Amino acid sequence: MKLNKLLTFRELYNNKNIAELEELSQNIRDFLINFVNLNNGHIGSNLGVVELTIAIFAQFDLKNTILLFDTGHQSHVYKLLVNGIKKFKSLKKYNGLSNFQEINESNFDWISTGHSSTSLGYAFGYALANNMKNIVSIIGDAAFLTGYVHSGLLNLNNVNKKTITILNDNREAIGENALFLKDSKKYIESLGFEYFLCENGHDFKKLFFAIKIAKKAKKHIVIHCLTQKALGYNGERSLVFNHSIENNIENSYSKLIAEYIETKFSKNDFLVCPAMLNSSNFNNLKQKFKNNVIDVGINEEFAILTACAIANSKKKVFISIYSTFLQRIFDQLVHDVFRNNLPMTFLIDRGGLNYGGGISHHGIFDISLINNFKKAIIAQPYSYSDLKRLIDLAYFTNDKQFFIRYENEKTIMNDNKNEFEIGEWEELKYNINNKVTLISYGSILEDFLNYFQENNLKINLINARFINPIDKTMLEKHKENKLFVYEQVIDKNNLFTNIKEYLYNKNDIFSFSFSETNIHHGDKKNILKALKMDIESIVNQIEYEE
Repeated sequence: MKLNKLLTFRELYNNKNIAELEELSQNIRDFLINFVNLNNGHIGSNLGVVELTIAIFAQFDLKNTILLFDTGHQSHVYKLLVNGIKKFKSLKKYNGLSNFQEINESNFDWISTGHSSTSLGYAFGYALANNMKNIVSIIGDAAFLTGYVHSGLLNLNNVNKKTITILNDNREAIGENALFLKDSKKYIESLGFEYFLCENGHDFKKLFFAIKIAKKAKKHIVIHCLTQKALGYNGERSLVFNHSIENNIENSYSKLIAEYIETKFSKNDFLVCPAMLNSSNFNNLKQKFKNNVIDVGINEEFAILTACAIANSKKKVFISIYSTFLQRIFDQLVHDVFRNNLPMTFLIDRGGLNYGGGISHHGIFDISLINNFKKAIIAQPYSYSDLKRLIDLAYFTNDKQFFIRYENEKTIMNDNKNEFEIGEWEELKYNINNKVTLISYGSILEDFLNYFQENNLKINLINARFINPIDKTMLEKHKENKLFVYEQVIDKNNLFTNIKEYLYNKNDIFSFSFSETNIHHGDKKNILKALKMDIESIVNQIEYEE
């Protein structure tokens, strides 16, 4: 059975011809490898579930089955079969398919993923609400070891409708798996589930037998399926941590922050991270300080509780976390960090738009969440000198909560050794005769600066490297000007809000930010243009206001 001859995934149902399915598996592997070599993206997990996904399609009628691919890194085979080659090629492109499962993409999508370990919560809800369909969750071993999954398993025991959970165990996360179960069978059975081990998740005979067992089970069952991540990968481009293919961003903010922290880190310092150590470039620090750099797995809330105890022990503690995953820790910020006034530094990676990741991975809510705590220091570096000084200030500051957010972009490499203080901004372009001032932060400042200079625009430009506290002295200097605040975050409780609170009598101050919170995926140019947040659209609006 060839992939390009497959008219619909329905042809797979009840197909027990293993030779045909093995040919299809190889076709899919070849297609995915070629596709990701051209387009980047997650490949390791997907190559590990080719046979497993095909076996599910062969054994379950999707008209009567709810399939839940947890996190979504392992859903590409499913998306290819459901949508076909032509539509799959739109993956991550503007107006194309999402990198993860999305409820609105087809009648067979029952979950919107991107954040980990949510499938069993959905499975429990569907079991309560819909007793007609099979409910099958496919969850990776790293995603399985979380509080969400534990609570999901416990709650499933309170509903009679049987569910099937397939634990896709390749013994890897993004690189080394920080957590593991000593005895999966004992753990799962202790929660009241049936357990069955499928020792080879690439053998159709073994997969069919395991699914047969699952179908006959009288109660909830977990199929523990052993697979090999990135099986068969033979592409020209190297995999990053056996997980994905990515463009190498030279001198990215993330890399340079990790490198600079490494020059200052000591045995009295700690860094806690929920599963993204490798992606945020702290693997080298982990090698040097094995007992001080802690990966707690995909357990964001737990990471903050751990950091709170370290901070309360009078130790310097950093929390490295993606912006999109910071959303999960708001409860801990309220009840543990700020209530107890525990000093710690948050390193918020992937702030701003994450173009390929789409809705689930944009980092556009972090400032709005943190800005609820008015004593929080919130900063974002524009340049390499900003970056280093902010880390220095975080080391010097032992009585506050310091949040440093940064983008997955190349750092602006001007190193002017400007030793600014907390709350101090910088004029990147200034003329006393200019009547308009644009205030922003992050790498977009370089684009504005170049555009203003190339087009000889009479607009002042301020690097508001601190979102909180704001630079009141500089605002006083510019307050007679028409002010525009540009930021790639949601339009609530942001830098504009802080400035407007201070200049509450000023009417000619305007905000450029995102009123739309469900921003889809795609290339940078198209997304910014559609949102009217590209440089030319902003300048046109400023000139119109003039």
